[in-house]
Amino acid sequence: MRVHSRYWRLEHVQHRFQAGCTSSMQLYRELLALGYTGGCHVVNRYVMAVREGIAVPARSVTPSPRAITSWIMRPQKTLNPSDVAQLEAARSACPEIALACDLAREFTDMLRHRRGHLLRDWIQKAELGGPEAIGIFADSIRQDLHAVTAGLTLPYSSGMVEGHVHRIKTIKRQMYGRASFALLRARILLQS
Repeated sequence: MRVHSRYWRLEHVQHRFQAGCTSSMQLYRELLALGYTGGCHVVNRYVMAVREGIAVPARSVTPSPRAITSWIMRPQKTLNPSDVAQLEAARSACPEIALACDLAREFTDMLRHRRGHLLRDWIQKAELGGPEAIGIFADSIRQDLHAVTAGLTLPYSSGMVEGHVHRIKTIKRQMYGRASFALLRARILLQS
């Protein structure tokens, strides 16, 4: 593991110091092996501050919400071991993240494997015991339950039609909405 952040170095020194390694030269060699490029005197000064009890404690490195979301939404088998460990640490530190993770993975499984028949149970779980944001999402799904259930069950997709609608709207916007139907038709047919 390459050390990129000052806080990883401080954390390593503090952890090893508490484990009984108080030699600044030994700690310096360990940091070099981890990719540290600084000088020995910097490590020596920090170890002296730790001995005197005046060292600034290392800040814990908290993963970003985007990273946590990425770990939750990707299939578990594609995560590397450090990502799995960090996600588990986040789950154990915050029960709301654990609930959100479980509900998101369950919904993703319904989506990937076309299990729309499980949607009502998922909505009930999300509204009763899930985080507020997921409860709001579940409530919006409930408002159009039949369409969402069909989308999670049937193999049909309106993606191609939506793509054509988007293309037509783009052509119309290029003409600032002032073209007649005949001109719009001609431009659409020319681009096909």
